[in-house]
Amino acid sequence: GGAVAAAATAASLWPARRALAAGERVLEEAKSPYNHIVVAETDQVRTMYFVVDGTYYIESRLDRAQPLALDLDYTRTMMSGFLVQPAIKRLLMIGFGGGTISNYLFRRFPGLEVDAVDIDGEVIRLARKYFDVPHDPRYRTHAADGRLFVERSDAKARWDMIMLDAFRGVFVPFHLKTREYYAMLRSRLAAEGVVVANLHNATPMYAHDRVTFEEAFPSGYAFMAESSRQTTYVASASARQLGAYELRANARKLDPHFDFDLPGLAARWYLGRDFDPNVEVLRDDFPEGQTPGGAERHNLRCEGDDCPYRMK
Repeated sequence: GGAVAAAATAASLWPARRALAAGERVLEEAKSPYNHIVVAETDQVRTMYFVVDGTYYIESRLDRAQPLALDLDYTRTMMSGFLVQPAIKRLLMIGFGGGTISNYLFRRFPGLEVDAVDIDGEVIRLARKYFDVPHDPRYRTHAADGRLFVERSDAKARWDMIMLDAFRGVFVPFHLKTREYYAMLRSRLAAEGVVVANLHNATPMYAHDRVTFEEAFPSGYAFMAESSRQTTYVASASARQLGAYELRANARKLDPHFDFDLPGLAARWYLGRDFDPNVEVLRDDFPEGQTPGGAERHNLRCEGDDCPYRMK
């Protein structure tokens, strides 16, 4: 319980640096109750950073020469959800950042409806200002906790794909990693729907994440990012496990929608169990019906030595 909850928050984000790169100009800096955010750019790229203990963690990045492309390798790997569920009409994105993933999909799949959720209204504001978020009634942004948003949404609402990329600073809040949370997400999927999660495979929490997903969903698929630091896990509401031929067939069918090698991504599906399957499944550390209090506690600002969940 408690020890696992403490460890769960200690997964670092993407590549980090101790200072801005040479020639990088700050466009705007903001501090919210949740994050210290810096948006900066060079002649080549525009980046949203979360700053923690003086370290700049890359949250979102935009190639200014190709603003509609997915610049970070983990974002491309998260497209593996389409290999399992190639026909989506409604997307829920939990964890918005600069909006690069949902922006990309909205523009490449005409008619797609997007709900993008981030607890930090400042993150959403800066994304809209600097990262070309579409202004369209089918693309809705919500400043809310990712779990409470789903709990409070229309009980009849269903999504074909739910993407999980919610970080508080450099941490995933514990209440967004538990079996109870995943079970709720599963109940809000349309038939054949999938939950697509970005996992750090080199952290102590990776094994807990994998066994928790496996307990909450009848089938799942792991795809390795190009850098090998991240694994995208695709959890499916369907009990039918697809094979390599079906994944590749879906990749070929959808390849025209994407600007990178989707069949090559299908080849990064792996069956090896790169984790200890005997670790503890993550469970809520608050009573049923008390999600608001649990969410508030886990969404505490977690920066510096005062962080209540920092690993000792």
